[in-house]
Amino acid sequence: MVVKHVNYGLALFLGAIVLGILFGIDLNGILSTLLMTASDQITYELVLAVSLIPIFAQAMIESKLIDEIIDGLKAMLSQRAVLAIIPSVFGLFPMMGGALISAPLIDGEAEKLKVDSEKRSLINLWFRHMWFFVSPLVTTLIVVCRITNMNIYDIIVIDIPAFIVYVVLGYFLLIKPIKSYDVKKGEDNFFYKFVKGIVPVALTIVSNILGLHLIFSLLLGISSAILLGKIKPSNVMNVVKKGFRWPLVASVLGALYFRNIIRYMHVDSFIVENAISFGFPTIAFFSLIPLIFGFITAEPQTSAIMSASLVTGAFEKFIPAQVALLYMSSFLAYFTSPLHLCLILTVSFFKSKIREVFKWLVPSSLLIYFVQFAVCYILIEYF
Repeated sequence: MVVKHVNYGLALFLGAIVLGILFGIDLNGILSTLLMTASDQITYELVLAVSLIPIFAQAMIESKLIDEIIDGLKAMLSQRAVLAIIPSVFGLFPMMGGALISAPLIDGEAEKLKVDSEKRSLINLWFRHMWFFVSPLVTTLIVVCRITNMNIYDIIVIDIPAFIVYVVLGYFLLIKPIKSYDVKKGEDNFFYKFVKGIVPVALTIVSNILGLHLIFSLLLGISSAILLGKIKPSNVMNVVKKGFRWPLVASVLGALYFRNIIRYMHVDSFIVENAISFGFPTIAFFSLIPLIFGFITAEPQTSAIMSASLVTGAFEKFIPAQVALLYMSSFLAYFTSPLHLCLILTVSFFKSKIREVFKWLVPSSLLIYFVQFAVCYILIEYF
């Protein structure tokens, strides 16, 4: 159903019921797990988090603070560097189909630099997704860490080597070869613009690192964006309405219900025990399975939650490196999937040849995955 573009939440909800029936669940079990999902503290926390992040993004857009960040960076950096900065700024706030927001802004700059359509698509995709490695605002990472009871910053630290390779690879292969040209720098207050724009993001991340609960950190970020952007009180509700994304909330609810059905019927233990008895290595549950789920669903949150649900009930304990591998497997499989919405929208906008885009995207992503796998494998086996 996910492949057929049925809403992720509905697909997971119905899939959970079908799975439960296959394992002999009765009506009481279906209703019990539904009540368990609705009353679980994890549900409240995750629904609030995935609701507030797109509202935060909308507040940054409505307040023009994202424009302030980009304008400030344009004045400080070379023209070719701006091509990478534009999608990376918008990528700070993950949203479905968000690549279509940054694509028009890249197009104008890329035209001046005579960048071909395939490279425009790659720049938009590559730099937009760079924050999946290290941002505590990525909903998939938040959800996976909450389900597995891992500290989000432990996972981020493990992701840093792959993140560095990712950024360096993107810069040297996509940005550096572009011939830049001298441009007149912007206004004298460019640094003020940049700082003003970045304050809500910095407040959110720093306050969370210092121990403030993510929900309150996000509310702090939203409030500061509203104040700095001078959004009128009468328009605040409009920002909330525009920013709220019910499909994201539905996908979290569906995924958590799926997780609880798996636990209630002991599906996780059944699958893992039988797989291991046939010689299936433990590390495959943190790599191969999320890779398959991510590629098929082309939705990192769904694939990561399904994979995390499988391992949390089946294994008594696991370490951050295993969760980091699971998370990155889900992300990179989604990133290179032909069903990836950002990929489809980007290629369509720039009228690129998808085969040419894949010629660069797939091997580069495989290299990043090799780095992540190597780091995680060393941590799993030797530490």
